[in-house]
Amino acid sequence: MKRLTLLLSTVLLLALASCENPAKSRVYTEEGSKLLLRYSKFDEAEETLTKAISYDKHNFEAYYYRGCAKVNAKKYQEAIADFENAIELKPDYADAYFNLGRTYYLMNNEDKACENYKLAAQYGRANLDDYLKRCN
Repeated sequence: MKRLTLLLSTVLLLALASCENPAKSRVYTEEGSKLLLRYSKFDEAEETLTKAISYDKHNFEAYYYRGCAKVNAKKYQEAIADFENAIELKPDYADAYFNLGRTYYLMNNEDKACENYKLAAQYGRANLDDYLKRCN
């Protein structure tokens, strides 16, 4: 009986640990963005932002910053997936479109880059003139 109680308690604790927790996700998002932007610690930022996403699958900023970390680590395909997740959660996220375009540009896909730069401009991203000059 003690084993069954212990097993059930363990299962309950694991279930509770996997529950969504937006406040905890926000803490990890802030820490991950700081590791990325202030310290350029791309792998650590990616790990921290992955934790943020594990606590809130709807945290579009965590996907965005994790995509930025992956671009800097030259994990372009993975970065694209993260930017697309951010955009799916927040369709008017201009910065995500811009960085998606930048990633495609780094992969030598100017058509997709331009498509996303234009969407970034449409949703209010400023200072895109130099990027849009390359687009037809």
